[in-house]
Order: sequence, then C-alpha cells, then structure tokens
Amino acid sequence: MMATTAVMIIPPNKKDCRGYYHDNIRRLLNPQPFANFILCLIIVNSIMMGIATFPYIKNDKDLLYKFDLVDQIFLVIFTIESAMSLLYYGLRGFFQDGFRVFDLLIVILSWAMEGTQVIRAFRIFRASRLVTRIETLRNLILAIFSVIPKMTAIFLLLMLIFFIFGVMFTTLFKGMYPDGEVTEPWFESLFLSLFTLFQMMTLDSWTTVLKQIQEEYLMAWIPFVIFIILTGFVVVNLIIAVICDAVHMLGGVGNNAGSYAYQKEDHPTEICIDEGNHRRIEQKVEGGGMPCSQHYSITTVQRIEHLQKQLDDLVVAQDQMKRIIEVLSTRATTAKIKATPHHCNRR
Repeated sequence: MMATTAVMIIPPNKKDCRGYYHDNIRRLLNPQPFANFILCLIIVNSIMMGIATFPYIKNDKDLLYKFDLVDQIFLVIFTIESAMSLLYYGLRGFFQDGFRVFDLLIVILSWAMEGTQVIRAFRIFRASRLVTRIETLRNLILAIFSVIPKMTAIFLLLMLIFFIFGVMFTTLFKGMYPDGEVTEPWFESLFLSLFTLFQMMTLDSWTTVLKQIQEEYLMAWIPFVIFIILTGFVVVNLIIAVICDAVHMLGGVGNNAGSYAYQKEDHPTEICIDEGNHRRIEQKVEGGGMPCSQHYSITTVQRIEHLQKQLDDLVVAQDQMKRIIEVLSTRATTAKIKATPHHCNRR
C-alpha cells in the first residue's frame, strides 16, 4: 500500500507581500538617478508648455494635439510617482513632509485643470515642482517660512506707516483732480491714496506725482521724501536683511551636514540586527538594497553607544563619590569620639 503525501500550499503573508512591494518601491524612489530623471521631466515639460504658446504651435492643430498628448504622458508619469510615494511613506509619513504634499497638490490641480483653455493656462504651475527638487530652492523657501514671525512685525510696521501717510495725504491733497490741478486722482480717497503710496514705495514714477502736487504745494516734497525713505529704503531693506540672514543660517547648517552626507554616500553602510544571535552585523549596501528586517543608521547606533558610555561614567563617578562620603563620615565620627573624653577630663 503506497503512502500518499499531502502538499499544502501556504499563501504568502500579506505583511510579507507588503514588505516586498515596499522594498521595490523604495529601491526605485530613493536612488539619485530616478530623482534626476523626474527633475529632467519637469524641466522638459515646463519648456514644452512655454513653446506651446508660440503662434506657429497654436495655429497648427495637429502639432498642438501632439504637444497636448506629450503633456498628458508627463502628467501620468508624475501621477504614478506621487502614488508610489504615497504607498511607500503611508498617509502619516507622506503628509509629514510639506514638499511631498505640495507635489501631490500640483498633480491633483493639473488633472482638475484639463477643462477649458482658461483653466488649462494654470498648468504652468507644474513647473513650481522644481522648488521641491532643487536643494538651493528648498533652502530658500525654508528660509522664507522660518522668518515669518519677524516678517509679521515688519509688515505690521509697514501697514501702520501706510495708514498714517494715506490719511495725511488724503487730507492734504484731496480735491485737486476735480479742479484740474493734477492729471490723475492720486489722493481723492483713502484707497486711492494707499495705492499711490504703494506705487511710490516701488519708486515707480513717484517724481511725476510729486511734481504735479508741488506745482500747488511747494513744501509737498517733505512728506514725500520722508515716506520714500521710510518705506523704499528702511522697511524694504529690513525685509531683505531678515531673509538674507535666514538663508545664511540655513546655508551654514547645510554645509555642515553636507560633508557627512558626502562621506556617507561614498561608503554606504548599514548596521543591522541579527535577531537569532542578538548581535550587530555591519555590511555595505550596494544597489540600494536593504536586506535586513531591522536596520538602524550609523549615527543612531553611535549616539546610543556614546550615551551608554556617558551613563557608565556617571555610575562610576557616583560610586567614587559614595566612597569618599563614607570615608569622610568615618573620619568625622572617629574625631568626635576622640574629642569627647578630652572635654570630660578638663571639666
């Protein structure tokens, strides 16, 4: 009688499948060549959208259709990249990075703006994804956002100056346009005065306004010059100085971190944990692979070891202090005992 052997086919674990796809997506997203490829696609797509505005492209329906088709292909590639990033990082990890959220928002808006020609004109905002891909531009955006509290105070000061001079100029120079004394209603209302003051702050034809007003009011140059000095030179330069200071600080931090990143890219190494033997395995990673189930960066392991060493040193120092206190306490007790009979004999 022949024995039969039953073969049971065990389906793959969902977690193993998820880890497999997770590793494959990571191998595709993390390498620098893939990031450079997406960057090149963004640049080419932006240039093509600019070329599509030329008359010989807009007047040729066949050529315009080809441009739109290529643009759709670019958009599909960008959508796939955003979807892969969302799958890899997960909802929580994906939305923790503002630049990834910005990329996803641009892709969604690109799909939403495929209707009328007016809405499609806003597709050029897809070129703003270059900000998230170029480190220098990212640092500049981070610098601008980091100085928002300081910029808020400066903008409040600027608004106060605008309001003061707007009310003053409206009170002094209102009524000149109906009488034909000026060619434009520069200061006929508070809102027109604020708009004129903004024009003057940018130094755009502010002398034209001054000359027309000065024909009737000879001393009008005094408030004009004071406003120009306060806004066009002092406040604007304060804003520029705050932004430049933030960029300089971020640049210094980036340079310090860049030297370590360069060394790490030359010799990529991982420290993994062998769960069976409870020991660390240090190995070089080639091709972007991550074979270990648990892995820690070198800097994290080094910091843990350094902290452990400091704790050991503190324990040793504490023991030494304890011994010193015991010795001093023993000596003090002995000295007290020796001194007690001496005082009794004297009495």
